[in-house]
Amino acid sequence: MLEVQPRDKRGFFILPQAPEDAGYYVYGNLHRMPHSGHMAQYAHPSLLSLIFYIEREWQAIDDRKFSIGNISIAEGLAYDKHVSHRKGIEMDLRPLRKDKLQGQSARVSRFDSVYDRSATIKLIQLFLRHPMVTKVFFNDEEIQKTIGAGRVRSLKGHDDHLHIEIREHG
Repeated sequence: MLEVQPRDKRGFFILPQAPEDAGYYVYGNLHRMPHSGHMAQYAHPSLLSLIFYIEREWQAIDDRKFSIGNISIAEGLAYDKHVSHRKGIEMDLRPLRKDKLQGQSARVSRFDSVYDRSATIKLIQLFLRHPMVTKVFFNDEEIQKTIGAGRVRSLKGHDDHLHIEIREHG
């Protein structure tokens, strides 16, 4: 029998977890339980479309995969410490690493020597070029200055991941 991607009552699907040759990988966990990150990756169809678009564009300029963490849990319930991440239109991404390490253990902060600022700028710029993207939070002031115009803003707790948000669709 064909395995169907899990879908919640809102009609949101879980982001595909390990598609062959994908330009992204997934990370994270829910309630600190190992191997539970997929449970926090229910995405609005528009966000899925954006992810697949960015993935294709990213693969054209870099051979590394970018990482996707929390999106939302089934039915849009509150979870862990997230005030947001309930509508399937927000997602967390890790900054890029110079050493290409990926997976659950590939956490990186803007303060780490393996943090690749220039690649992270390129990835953020891809997102910001898309008309659906409304907010980007990441606490790297150099990136904020480089991209300019207040397009990337600081938010407490965003030294080790970016927060991307798209516009809501009625």
